Amino acid sequence: MGELTIRSATEQTADFLREEILRGTWQGTMPGQNALVTQLGVGRDTVQEALKLLEAQGMLESRGAGRRRRIVVPEKQKRFGMQINMILYERDDSSHRLILELRRQLESAGHTLNFTTKTLKDLRQNPQKVARVVRSKPADAWIVNGGSRPVLEWFARAKVPAFALFGSMTDLPIAGTGPDKLPALREALHCLQQRGDRRIIMLVREEARKGKPGPFLKAFLEELERIDIDAGHYNIPDWEESPKGLSACLDAVFKITPPTAIIVEDPVLCLAVRNYLAEKRGAALRQVALICADQDPSLSWCWPTIPHMRWEHQAAVRRVVRWVNKVGRGKGDRKQKLVTAEFIGSD
Repeated sequence: MGELTIRSATEQTADFLREEILRGTWQGTMPGQNALVTQLGVGRDTVQEALKLLEAQGMLESRGAGRRRRIVVPEKQKRFGMQINMILYERDDSSHRLILELRRQLESAGHTLNFTTKTLKDLRQNPQKVARVVRSKPADAWIVNGGSRPVLEWFARAKVPAFALFGSMTDLPIAGTGPDKLPALREALHCLQQRGDRRIIMLVREEARKGKPGPFLKAFLEELERIDIDAGHYNIPDWEESPKGLSACLDAVFKITPPTAIIVEDPVLCLAVRNYLAEKRGAALRQVALICADQDPSLSWCWPTIPHMRWEHQAAVRRVVRWVNKVGRGKGDRKQKLVTAEFIGSD
């Protein structure tokens, strides 16, 4: 084990300022000490010592008392980062831990990541509306979070480099990553078959229900047929995408043919369904098998734990960062690399 090194506040502040200088945050001269103290939230003495340290390292040049320091960065140390725009599926995705970690790693690599004001939900996954947003927000490359098939088809044809983070990317000439949930789905359905469940429904977002089923829904329907369940619209009910619409959908399916198992596309919907079962169907909460087709720390805090599909988020983040770095070096990359998910049952 290497020796533990504890860095002083001055050294940490100098490291931060050095990264910002190399990233091009400031040009020509540094901000004044007062501005840096306010921005960084550290003491004046710490900022002053950090600036002196950068002077000693040759990155800053003093121009005398009362004048801002000149930035002097050797050409070989400069970073020419990429300007990346990301269009999110919905607004709350900006605070998802995967997106936060992706932003941190991209910025650490010298790139800049910006989110568009409008999301794919705002734009109704309409390729023409998405195209207008892309044309109005110039960038070196785009990341599309949860794009529908038509949206990703447009990006695959566009001249600007684009990366599909989740979404209906299969067989399209566009780079992408996300979880491969098919093995986990088959295991989950096998567990339900062992339980004797016959009335199994899956709740998914609107774009997944429209048009030709994607690989996940197709595998779901095929697995139901394999275990001698006649699959149809009952198994993938349509619903208005709102809390009221979700409740109305569940009211309808429980009124006619109550499901014995519900597979939900994402943690947000899963917790909404669990709340519905607890509030409106108390007995069903104990009888209905509820499975989330994704993962979130909140699921582990439910008791009993909600069965879910777990996959390594960090692997997806690394894939995106590698793609951005390749594009920055002028290398084309349209490979799709999925991360295998595993089914985690209840305790």
